[in-house]
Amino acid sequence: MLLSAFPDLLSFQKRTRLTGDIKARLERTSIEAVTGKREDVTAAVKGNLGGAHLLQKAIDDIEQDQRINALTGSRLSLTNTALSSVQQLISEVSTDGIVAVNAGDPFTLGVIAEQAESDLRNTMSLLNSSHGNRRLFAGDATDASPLASPDTLLTDVKAILQSNSDPADVKIALDTYFDSPTGGFATNIYQGGTGEAPASFLADGSKIEFPVRADNQALRDTMRGLAVMAVTKDSGHAVTSNEFKDIFLQGTSSLSKSNIAIIKLEGLIGISEGLIERADEQQRKEKFTIGVALNSLTGRDQYEAAAELKQLEAQLEASYLVTSRLSNLRLTNFLR
Repeated sequence: MLLSAFPDLLSFQKRTRLTGDIKARLERTSIEAVTGKREDVTAAVKGNLGGAHLLQKAIDDIEQDQRINALTGSRLSLTNTALSSVQQLISEVSTDGIVAVNAGDPFTLGVIAEQAESDLRNTMSLLNSSHGNRRLFAGDATDASPLASPDTLLTDVKAILQSNSDPADVKIALDTYFDSPTGGFATNIYQGGTGEAPASFLADGSKIEFPVRADNQALRDTMRGLAVMAVTKDSGHAVTSNEFKDIFLQGTSSLSKSNIAIIKLEGLIGISEGLIERADEQQRKEKFTIGVALNSLTGRDQYEAAAELKQLEAQLEASYLVTSRLSNLRLTNFLR
């Protein structure tokens, strides 16, 4: 009988290849058990890589559209939040101002004036809001703060009231300042762009615009009303005079008008937000359908992969054990 203390070279190489193959399958299966995807996509699709790539590209395109939708939706949401905050501010101070001026109470009017100034500062701060590096109310000048300091506006309006004693003249001067393309608001206060911010497009071609700038008529009327209410006390007219009351009510009237207009702006933005929500819902359905199709080609059942993983671990342990025992074969061991 022919005995050999060591396995022959061919047998050793065969067992080494077998062990290496088990290790490779073990690594591949462990990844598949975690990801739920076939590592060897070519084998899984039987060479039809083109179809799998097209399905994956369709999913990638949908995910890119969803990222754009999320970014656009965030901008719209922040814009609407700012407008809603402004609308809440002016609805309260306008009503309180009308009651106070009709009562002719100097103390209450002083409190309302301070509140109006505080609301003006808050309003202008809200209109200088940004989303990332993009200013929300600056139009196409997205990197510029759309409004100058509230102090500049208050100083300009105070000068108008002090240089025009007649309420009718005050109104004309304020119309020029706030509404003329060459008026003080356009030259000293609004510093944004003259065009609209770049629009976004949904996957179905719908266009989402950002038309609300800080120089929108509703927002100009808001700042006008708050500024007038804040500085009428410095106009030189007695609080109980008809001139004071007329000028002060110009401010509350401006706020009442802007309040309704801002609500309409919120509604327009809400329509755009609804379009994005519907687009997202449609894309989620499309992504799910395509994902099912792709998974049927390249997916791997994770429970099945986990079961195979245990079998491969057992095979690898057995292979190491057999190799170890074969390497320890000696004639003396055989004779024992």
